[in-house]
Amino acid sequence: VTNAISSVIVVGALLAVGVALVGNDDGPVWARAFGFVALVFACVNIFGGFAVTERMLAMYKKKDRKS
Repeated sequence: VTNAISSVIVVGALLAVGVALVGNDDGPVWARAFGFVALVFACVNIFGGFAVTERMLAMYKKKDRKS
C-alpha cells in the first residue's frame, strides 16, 4: 500500500517540477525545489520498498539441502 501512496506522490512531484517548465511559467522556485526533493524521496521509498519485500520473501523460500 505504501508503494501506491508513494507513486501518487511521484505524480504530484512531477507536476510540481515539470508543469511550470511546459507552460513557460516561472513559478516559485521553492515549489519546484520541494517537488524535486519529494520526487527523489518517493523514488527511494518505492525502490527500497521493493528491495525489502524481495528480501522478506526470500526468507520464506525453501532452501536446497544437499545430502
